[in-house]
Amino acid sequence: MTQSFLHTELLSAFSLLFSKARGFYQHKADTAGSGNLRRQFAALAKLHQQILYLLPAPHQSCIAAEGMEDLYELSYWYDNKRSHRSLLSIQQQLIRQLRLQKAVIRNADLRQHQNTLLHFTASLQIAADQLVNTKTS
Repeated sequence: MTQSFLHTELLSAFSLLFSKARGFYQHKADTAGSGNLRRQFAALAKLHQQILYLLPAPHQSCIAAEGMEDLYELSYWYDNKRSHRSLLSIQQQLIRQLRLQKAVIRNADLRQHQNTLLHFTASLQIAADQLVNTKTS
C-alpha cells in the first residue's frame, strides 16, 4: 500500500468518524432539553463540524487499511442506537476517540493536516473535560 493511498484513506476514515460524531452530538443536543448538557453536546457537534470543513470528504468506499479499523469502529458506535447512550458511555467513547486520535497523529504522516488535527484534538480534549464536569441540570 503506497504512502499516498494510506494518507488518503486515513484522512477519509477521520472524516467519516468526525461526520458520524457530529451527527451524534447534534442529535444529543437536540434531545437533551435545556441546560449545560445541551450546550456541551452542541459544542461537541460544532467542533466536529468545523474539522469537517478542513478535511477532505470521506470516501464512500473506504477500505479498512491496517490501523484504521478502530476509527471505523468508533464511527459505527456514533452511528448506531443514538438514543440509548448513557452520559457515562458517551464520556468513555469520547476518551477512546481522543486516545486513538492522539496515537494516529503521533504515528502517521498526515502531511498538511497534522497541525489541524492536533489543534482539533486539543479543543476536543477541553470539551471532553468540560463534559465530564457538566451537571445535567
